[in-house]
Amino acid sequence: MKLSTREIRMTLALVWPLLASMFLIMVGNGLQGTLLSLRGKFEGFSPSLIGAVMSLYYCGYVFGWFVVPHMIKTVGHIRVFAGFASMASTTILLQGLFIDPWVWGSVRLLSGISFVGLFIVAESWLNNISTNKLRGQVISAYFFVINGGLFAGQFLLNLAPIENISLFILISILLSLSLLPITLANKPSPGYEEPEHLPLKKLVSRSPLSVFSVILTGFVGAGLLAMGPVYAEAIGYSAARTASMIAVFVLGSGTLPLLMGWLSDRWDRRQVIILLTGLGVLASAGAHIFDAFLLIAVYFIGGIMASIHSVSIAMMNDRIKTSQMTSATASLILVNGLSACFAPVVLGMTLDKVGTEPYFIIMGSLFSLLLLYGVYRSFMGPEINIEDQTEFQPIPSRGTIGMGELVAPVEPPPKGQGLFDKFSMKAQKIFRIKTTAEKDTQISFSELDEND
Repeated sequence: MKLSTREIRMTLALVWPLLASMFLIMVGNGLQGTLLSLRGKFEGFSPSLIGAVMSLYYCGYVFGWFVVPHMIKTVGHIRVFAGFASMASTTILLQGLFIDPWVWGSVRLLSGISFVGLFIVAESWLNNISTNKLRGQVISAYFFVINGGLFAGQFLLNLAPIENISLFILISILLSLSLLPITLANKPSPGYEEPEHLPLKKLVSRSPLSVFSVILTGFVGAGLLAMGPVYAEAIGYSAARTASMIAVFVLGSGTLPLLMGWLSDRWDRRQVIILLTGLGVLASAGAHIFDAFLLIAVYFIGGIMASIHSVSIAMMNDRIKTSQMTSATASLILVNGLSACFAPVVLGMTLDKVGTEPYFIIMGSLFSLLLLYGVYRSFMGPEINIEDQTEFQPIPSRGTIGMGELVAPVEPPPKGQGLFDKFSMKAQKIFRIKTTAEKDTQISFSELDEND
């Protein structure tokens, strides 16, 4: 359906402050991960110790899933966003001031909670803004901003030596500046309804290949982002070349899923996952054998990882009711985060005890296992009607509960009611609810949707 100029203009007016804030956050987050790995190595931390410290970010990420939604319901999106941006800005300064693994580990845990809080606010807010007609454009813009920020952040590593505090201060400034667009924009804050989580047993029964796929992508993604810089430093890469390696990994994550998404809408998605895992085995082997082609191989590993993640979630959505998509997507991304907690520890111990040789062998082995299981499921699983498949949407591997809401379709507004009118009516109703709180007025978002 063709979009009117007014709808596009109103959409941009609603989403630009949020996307601008998230871009600054992701630039800081991208620089932070690479900087901490390299600085830890510079300070004499063992790979095992660096892996343990870096894994606590993902542990905080998972913990934040269970506490942040209640905070949003209690105090609202803007206050939660401001609070977590401030905490994220503070944690990176503490890591620059106190070079101690215990301090770093504790602060990394808080950092993970902070960033998942920021992501949940952003994604649930975008969900409230989006209608079905504009949902694809909003998701694509968010996907571009997340990966674009991570990509840009890598090149800031060249602005100052890693051994002093300058880059830590720069990250803190970026995170602090992210508060300006969203807090100063004259936009109403939406309400929030915490989604349920589908039990893991139910997810496995619906699509076991989807569950095992997101476990793999969680491990590979965290393994490269957290421990990739340590590996690169161990094989003799300079800080600038290490940043380039992580940058091409992010570039692959942001570009290859667009092609694979087109393919997955036309093929059985199990076959797409088999193709991707086969390419993952080849890319891992290439990274292990041919040092000259390492950056190219890492680009494809990043793209394959992100593609498998998005295709897996789309495949799960093919097998459940529309009303379950939010909770299923959220639960799968949570499983992805749990897997990410273990990757830095496992790879850190491997680098510490064995060396760099097994690094990409482990990646290739995981892709091989998923390849074999994908082939098994293609023969033993249910027959798929391609025309019944849901539309593919690229999903960041570090998505949150809010991403689960964003990718699930919602009921369209009545004919003649545009995006801006729909959002304004919701905001007015929320405002009326808040101003009559003394009367114990309780209206859920689902009821608002029904009235809308």
